[in-house]
Amino acid sequence: MTATATITSQDVLEAGTVVRCPRYVEGEDTGPRKAVVLGLFREGDPTGGYRVYFYTLGAAGFAEHTVGLAFRREMHPLGTVEDMSERTLVRIWRGLGDFPGSSTARYRVQRMGLRLRNARLGR
Repeated sequence: MTATATITSQDVLEAGTVVRCPRYVEGEDTGPRKAVVLGLFREGDPTGGYRVYFYTLGAAGFAEHTVGLAFRREMHPLGTVEDMSERTLVRIWRGLGDFPGSSTARYRVQRMGLRLRNARLGR
């Protein structure tokens, strides 16, 4: 008998979710940090982990260890990018730049940042 696991949509985190998760550098846990979920590591398979961007550490990149892999059981959701300030959203948007696979999260950040900017300027 073969058992199949079903994954519900509430178990899958969307790109743009803000989480607190551990950051690993060369196998060492540097402690929990805030990160933005960029998407699934393997498309369609949430058990394979998520790509996350530790936005408080600078521009997105693997060499800088600001983008990493985290598993759902390690992550504690804090909210979404829509809950952030305009200044933080601009910093995340610039930090992501043209990083591969970040387009969905970057779009959500840009959209909310523009809404906040227009509200601040009274447009």
